[in-house]
Parts: sequence; structure tokens; C-alpha cells
Amino acid sequence: MIRVIFIVILLIIFIPRILANTPDGAKRKSGKLYDFTTPANVYNYDMFTDVLNQPHCLIAGCQGSGKSVVINGLIDTVLHRLPFDRAGGAQLVLIDPKRVELAAYSKMPHTLTHAAGFNPSAWLDALKQAVSIMDDRYTYMEKKGLKKYDKGDLYVVIDEWANVFKNGGKDAYKMVLRLTSEGRAARVHLIMATQVPKANIIPTEIRENFDARICLRTANAIQSRVIMEDNGCELLPRYGQGFYVKPEGTVLYNIPYVKDDEIAKDIAWWNDQMEKNR
Repeated sequence: MIRVIFIVILLIIFIPRILANTPDGAKRKSGKLYDFTTPANVYNYDMFTDVLNQPHCLIAGCQGSGKSVVINGLIDTVLHRLPFDRAGGAQLVLIDPKRVELAAYSKMPHTLTHAAGFNPSAWLDALKQAVSIMDDRYTYMEKKGLKKYDKGDLYVVIDEWANVFKNGGKDAYKMVLRLTSEGRAARVHLIMATQVPKANIIPTEIRENFDARICLRTANAIQSRVIMEDNGCELLPRYGQGFYVKPEGTVLYNIPYVKDDEIAKDIAWWNDQMEKNR
């Protein structure tokens, strides 16, 4: 009888601990687990549209996890969904250390700057341009008595923040900090991707300004906690799924994929429009 009572006590103590952990040890701080057995939300353009409506978005995951897919999907959604005109439509500032990731958009009418390749001075010039536009918008808002800019959005896209951070020095850090902390009302948005989601690469002062985050597969739970403040990204498939984190909550998504030929058609259409209107 004593032995039975002892076993029951052990079960009462240890079963909740076992149930609170996945086989790989992933556990939410709240105690709620991400359920990887249920289907993720299906692909639709609404995810990208929702991201573009956020003040800023951080995209992070290990190499090959799908960051470029997300960036291309977001830019293509800009081309499809947002109005454009030279005076007040959606605009892009592109920082592309790998040179080829964003090259297809360099001649688009939306693109103000494409800082390509390993060129820290060009990266800093692009960031200075974005900060200058933001400051000009605040001057305009002050004169008009506005609390929010009433024209088009500017999207500053950094394809690999780790390169810019390490080689752009304090100036890059300060300008990104300004954009993320002050850009909201001026409708200046930062979309920043990195394959090095480490605390020393994405300092707290910058990370806290990203309300929206797309968290892809990470190498380990430590990196997951840096970008999502929780475990889980290390358990994702190699590519194809990610957590979309925003103030309203966290959702596991099948990451939307826009085919290369679809993007090429959109770019060709806009280039044709440029030729016709010259």
C-alpha cells in the first residue's frame, strides 16, 4: 500500500513536467506549446499585405530558411497592392549586400536607391537618404498640422543586416535606430532580414522597435529566443514555414511563395509603364 501511494505521488509530481515539454524540449514561457501537428495557415497574400501595414518588420532565420522568398513576396505585394506615382506613391530604398538578391528591382520606378554589393559607403548613403526623407516628412507634417504623413509609404529593405551592422559601424546602427523609433508616423517602414539572429547583431534597442517579426528556422533555441523571445524556431522545417509575430499574437504560417516568373512579369509590366511615360 505504501508503495502504491509513493508511485501515485511521483506521478502527480512528474506528469505535469513531462506534459509541459515537447520531445525536443521546446516550451513556451507561458506554458503553452506550439502545436506542430496541426496545419499551418494556408498561403494567401493577406500575410504580406498585413506585414506591409506594420510599422517595421524583422525577418530572421538561418541560411536557406526562406528570407529571400519573404522579401520578394513583400516587394511584389508593394507592386500589386499599393498605389504608385512619382509624387506620393509607394517607394523603395534597397540595401543589397549580396548584390543579386534585389537587383531585379533596381530600375523600377518605385526604387529610389539600390545600394548593391559590398559597399559600406553606399549602404550608409542609402540609410542617410531614408533618414532625410523621414525628416522632410516630419517638417511637412509640422507645417500642415498633421500627426501622420498623408501620402505614400517608403519601404527601406535591408537584405542582410549582419553585413551592414558589422561593416557600417556606429553610423548604420544610429540611423537604423532612428528609422525604427521615429519612422512610424512618417510612414517610413524598415524591412530588415538577417541570417545571424544573435543578440549582438540585433541589439535590444533595435529589436524592441520591430512589432512585427517573421521568424524562420534557426540553428538553435537561443537564436529563436532572440527573434521571437521564445523557443520554437529551431523546430521548424528547413524551409517553408515560419512564425509571424505581431502584437495581436503569434501565428504559424506556410510562408507565401511568389514564383520567379510572376515577379518577372510584374517587373516587366512596370518597366513598360516607365517607357510609355517617358
